[in-house]
Amino acid sequence: MTELFNKQAKQYTESRPSYPFDLFQFIASKTPVHDLAWDVGTGSGQAAQSIARIYKNVVATDTSQQQLEFAPKLRNVRYQQTPPNMSIAELEHDVAMHATVDVVIIAQAIYWFDLLTFYQQVNLVLKRPNGVLAAWCYIEPEVNESVDAVF
Repeated sequence: MTELFNKQAKQYTESRPSYPFDLFQFIASKTPVHDLAWDVGTGSGQAAQSIARIYKNVVATDTSQQQLEFAPKLRNVRYQQTPPNMSIAELEHDVAMHATVDVVIIAQAIYWFDLLTFYQQVNLVLKRPNGVLAAWCYIEPEVNESVDAVF
């Protein structure tokens, strides 16, 4: 599965829709500090590009180096190819150290993850208190009035 988008990385980048900037502002309003964001499954960086307008630093990871090659080059975004299953040592080396991430975002990718392992990784790197995990898909979700308002 990790190679699914490799052959058509350019077409994927050109056809993938972006997300409303209001969504990123809403997510950022939930974290008191905007130092570090981790965009997991970034693909070609659509979400990373937007969250980088708010957070000082962004680590954007994906299993596909080909996808990352089409991501926009921004001074505060570090793109990192990662294996599908990262060890704690790889997580701390390639993504972030314990309790240093303000927000973890997953745009249209969470269904690819081993959720138990992923949540353990998020639990390790997310700041406490006030760290935020935000995942979304292209569908029109109905969560609650405050979240629904940004869609």
